[in-house]
Amino acid sequence: MKKSVFFLLALICTTVQAQRTMSLDPIADGWETKSIKVKNGGKAPNILQLTSAFQQAWPTYSGGELMKFSKSKAKYDNTDKVVDIKNGFMTYAEDDPDAESDEGMTTCVWRRQNGHSLFAVTFYRMTPSERVVLCFYDYDPKTQTMTPDKSLSNLFEPSFPGYRYRVFLPQIGKNLSIEEFYGYTTIKHTYGWDGMSPVNPKTEIDRMYMYEGTFKAEYPVENEHPFTQYTMLDIDVDGAPELLLQSDDGKYMAAFSVRLTLDLLGGQDGKRQLSFYKDAVCSSGSCGVQCLSSDYVFLEESSPKTYFRIYQGWDHVQDRFGGKTYFLDGKNISVAQGKEIIESLGVPADINLQWKKLN
Repeated sequence: MKKSVFFLLALICTTVQAQRTMSLDPIADGWETKSIKVKNGGKAPNILQLTSAFQQAWPTYSGGELMKFSKSKAKYDNTDKVVDIKNGFMTYAEDDPDAESDEGMTTCVWRRQNGHSLFAVTFYRMTPSERVVLCFYDYDPKTQTMTPDKSLSNLFEPSFPGYRYRVFLPQIGKNLSIEEFYGYTTIKHTYGWDGMSPVNPKTEIDRMYMYEGTFKAEYPVENEHPFTQYTMLDIDVDGAPELLLQSDDGKYMAAFSVRLTLDLLGGQDGKRQLSFYKDAVCSSGSCGVQCLSSDYVFLEESSPKTYFRIYQGWDHVQDRFGGKTYFLDGKNISVAQGKEIIESLGVPADINLQWKKLN
């Protein structure tokens, strides 16, 4: 009987604890609405005090696990659990595949030049749906209160909505970084510190030399590093974007499929021009000495599926370009078949591309 009562009490305590934690969604929607008092915060509360105050206001599974770990003797457990008070950094990443949640949490603090502190907390989860939350608070030593810093609520906007990204708060140094993941492509944004806030993100594409090398193999390039801008475009409207790169002056442009592997879909270099259709990319213009071509790549699920080419060579007898020859996946097809494909394409899409700067 005593064992049954003990088990029942333990179950009730566990249930109450579970009920007291919340999902990430209400935090993402409501963190800007609530200030947080820091008990005995003083002039410059440490990271454990700030994280504990946040956990009391917004109790989460990962925050609870991080608080448990902070009370243990071990302050480092590989990189999955860290309480680094000296550097103002704490993190918890679930490393147990049988855990009830895969939620992770990281916090850090910067000391602002006006005597305040900037506290940041980021969460991520993979299931049941992927979610990243990033919150910023200004700590005022006079009131010992953390107030949501709404000026930083839109610090980062994804290059394309709905895709994975992670926030990496600094343990060493002051630079915050955010990485976006698009299949083959990783885009990294590194924010500097101006004494008050993270600022001036430096944006880089991982393995940029691969994109440049693939483009240079097909197009003559004057510049060692031709691309200074990027944007994402969902050409085949399947929810997965393709990557576009461009030079400052627009002379060079390349379209890449990056869902699974790196594939050059087409480019422009002053002699050839890029155009976009629903499900297709076209690079047209000079293809060498006295020849013209229009090369189309049709996409399916963001990967190249079909290659269609229209070729015109110089007719030396007529002293002009000759008739068009059509190819489908490298094989010659009839004029009627070629014209049918052209008609199915319609007109090029009128797209106003919004370019973002690369560093």
